[in-house]
Amino acid sequence: MPDDPKPKRSLSEISHLFLSSVRDRQTNGTSRPQRTPPPPRPDVSIDLSPEEFAQVYGNETAPDPRNKIAPVTALIGAHLNGRQFERALEVARHMAASGARVGLIEVDASEFRLMCFDRGVQTDGEGSTADSSVEPRQMAESLHELNWDVDQWLLLLPNPRIPEARALLRDVDHWSLLTTCDHDGIVSSYRTLKGLAELHHPALSLVILDAVDEQEAGRVSRKLTSVCRQFMNWTVESEQVVRSAPDVCEHTVLVWRPTRDKAQMAAGPQWQAVAGFLSKAKSNPREKSPEPAVHHPEPTMHKAPAVPQMLAEVVVPIAPTAPATKPTPVQTDSIALVQPVSAPAPKLKMAGDSDVIELPADDSENNILSAYLQHSGAEWVQCPLSVPNCPQAKLAVGRDHAVTLLAVASQGLADLRHIGEAYRWLIENRSLIAMAMPQLAIDAHQHPQLRLLVEQADRGGELLQPLLQSGSVTVQSYRKLRWGGRRGMLLDAA
Repeated sequence: MPDDPKPKRSLSEISHLFLSSVRDRQTNGTSRPQRTPPPPRPDVSIDLSPEEFAQVYGNETAPDPRNKIAPVTALIGAHLNGRQFERALEVARHMAASGARVGLIEVDASEFRLMCFDRGVQTDGEGSTADSSVEPRQMAESLHELNWDVDQWLLLLPNPRIPEARALLRDVDHWSLLTTCDHDGIVSSYRTLKGLAELHHPALSLVILDAVDEQEAGRVSRKLTSVCRQFMNWTVESEQVVRSAPDVCEHTVLVWRPTRDKAQMAAGPQWQAVAGFLSKAKSNPREKSPEPAVHHPEPTMHKAPAVPQMLAEVVVPIAPTAPATKPTPVQTDSIALVQPVSAPAPKLKMAGDSDVIELPADDSENNILSAYLQHSGAEWVQCPLSVPNCPQAKLAVGRDHAVTLLAVASQGLADLRHIGEAYRWLIENRSLIAMAMPQLAIDAHQHPQLRLLVEQADRGGELLQPLLQSGSVTVQSYRKLRWGGRRGMLLDAA
């Protein structure tokens, strides 16, 4: 029987034999070299020092104090009619004039600007030009690099109504409301702040622009402080008056405008860079410097005790003080309120409980009501709203903050139906009237009253009997008189 063929072995199984024989032939059978460690040195210790041990096993999550973000303030100035960037530069220069270095971040849907302000002389050619090729990483690096030299950050959002800007405002714990001293500037700044109040209520300060003197700045500050506390329950912590600062140097660090790449504009890298910067500032705020405060300087004006005050003041006198000839108009946003005069209209006392009120030559229903309101003195404040279906009637607010409809019924009670429709309109819309005229402090929970003036001959009319049974309707009769070329109205007791 032939011998079985030997199985073939793979090269990997016999490679170590081949390599070993080659090594033996080259070294003539000498022993293989072995690696030995170096001998220990007696003068070197392998133990960790306390500093090295703390670095290796200590708190590795402790933040580096050099990486803390300077305080960030959001400037609220969208109501400045396109001049908010110019006004923001004035605020930054004013703050840098005290010796602090201020950084300004302007971010919008199509622009990102980074600037720095410090004391010095401005030289020509400083700054940089717009570049659309800036990467998001460069924006974030520029923010963190400039943060090393900045003591205060200002954030300017030209359009705070877009979702990205509102998200940034939620991450800022301090807002500064920019306002001018004129009436329109005060009203528009309050409306802008009210539109952003739904986000949250951070610390709020007031920045007053174009103030002539400290008295004017104090008046604007007290007015906005009172309305913010009264209507939004928002306290204004401090205010500062912006003055001209010519000895301040401004540097434009970075300007980015995506003019070509629409995909980059849609991605919004500027929002991401600023959002990451603000989130780090919120989670790791930097402690304030012991130097004089830059962000919240103490107000220089004398603060009067805070009292509730409206944007348009309506003064109701308590008692007659000095004679007056005609009512004084008080100007509001778009309506002129008639301020009641202190002295009543000329009247003659008659026997019993009747009064004689002097009337003008034209004794129309409108003039009768005007004379009646002047006769009442400080009992009512006239509301400038007109009443539908009965334009000759007038609305007035009493001392109890209830609204009253004053109307004069024509001879024969022909227009009594229109007066009833006007009174029903007042009952149904008293809450809207109270919202439209907040300066009058109308109590919408109280039922409106009706004060009806009728001629004495019509007092016993059957149409008046249902009205006399109502507790919210008062009917008062009158009689027209003439004496010596003068006209008057004899008013009976209500």
